[in-house]
Amino acid sequence: MILHISAQSVPQLFEKTADELLKTLIDPQVVSEALREKVVVEAGDTALLLKGWVNALINLVAEQRIIFKSFRFQVFDAERTGAGRLKAEVTGELIDPLRHVFKKEAASWRCEQVRLENGAKSIEAQVVLESRQIGS
Repeated sequence: MILHISAQSVPQLFEKTADELLKTLIDPQVVSEALREKVVVEAGDTALLLKGWVNALINLVAEQRIIFKSFRFQVFDAERTGAGRLKAEVTGELIDPLRHVFKKEAASWRCEQVRLENGAKSIEAQVVLESRQIGS
């Protein structure tokens, strides 16, 4: 599956990507903001930073059983090129199998590749998510 995201700035690109990921996994309306979790990602370039951000959000769901709803960047140090770092406070709640019906099973998904294209007034991203069979 490929997510196509367009934004006017790098931080907005990361926000929109998280929002699209959430909508791909579950109906955002059924998720509350009962708890907070910190996410820190560092990478050698912006594409790898975005890949790390997406995988960190997937890992929250798959490993910690927390479905994210919203987030606030406390540190966002990334430009269109070069190394970057982000620290975010993510809000959401523990997964409740009776209330949370997933469209896609997050445990089997990973972000394998991110392609960025810089335009004059926007930045475009293709985020490639691949399903991995558990145990393979």
